Amino acid sequence: MGMRTNIELDDELLAEAAQYTATRSKKGLVQEALSLYVATKREERRRMTYRERLQRVRAKTGGLRAHSDAHELVRRDRDTR
Repeated sequence: MGMRTNIELDDELLAEAAQYTATRSKKGLVQEALSLYVATKREERRRMTYRERLQRVRAKTGGLRAHSDAHELVRRDRDTR
């Protein structure tokens, strides 16, 4: 069930947006745009939390270095799969 809302839309922006979708109704176009907006923001948030975790791990392991032998072991293991 949806919330009924009256909004004033920019006709030129609406016409341009309609060129990029198969949806032909204004309601469908607005729903598609909102869905895309939410998905984009959700992905941005997911990437940000990943980036923050990665920075913490890098800060903790920044001084650690793998020996060249370790790189060779990883390479061999990967090649056997």
